[in-house]
Amino acid sequence: MTKQFSSVLDMLKDTSDDKSFVKSFEELLNSKQIAKTLFSLRCRTNLSQEDVAKKMNCTQGKVSKIENSKDFDLSIDDLVKYCSAVNMRLEIGFSDLRMAMVDRVKYHYFKLKSLLDTMHEMAKGDDPMEKGVEKFTKEAFFNISFGLLECVQKVSQKKELQSPLHVSNPVNIDDFIEKSKQENPEGLICL
Repeated sequence: MTKQFSSVLDMLKDTSDDKSFVKSFEELLNSKQIAKTLFSLRCRTNLSQEDVAKKMNCTQGKVSKIENSKDFDLSIDDLVKYCSAVNMRLEIGFSDLRMAMVDRVKYHYFKLKSLLDTMHEMAKGDDPMEKGVEKFTKEAFFNISFGLLECVQKVSQKKELQSPLHVSNPVNIDDFIEKSKQENPEGLICL
């Protein structure tokens, strides 16, 4: 039976005796993270390099060069045009290296809340949109709550044996929200 590898790099690490070659290959791969992502985005949209070139108003060779460039050789202009050609938007963020992970989580919570508030503002006065935003907000609440619950469970796992099966009553999101409002009438407590 032949051995299978999860990546070319893993195969090289396992089969090559030339450690310096493996290290330089790994450094090359790591220097092309953005280019690999762009290639992946193009493939997901089923576009050829020629298709992307037409949308970018450049040559196919230029697209090939972008997809094979090292990250530090790519210009923001090329990234914006490429992303637009594959129906994506380039987002650039800056974060303080001194910011602790817990502060980054809080930051993202407040950004998420801001986006939801913006959706609610946009929907005001349009009944179908208001209902859609309400439904989406409940869905987001449900998914985020269960995601956070999973994180809490991972942090506070008990060493005692638990049954591998648990059956609970069906969860009604409206009842859950109403109960939360009754228990905490001031609303969400900010961290």
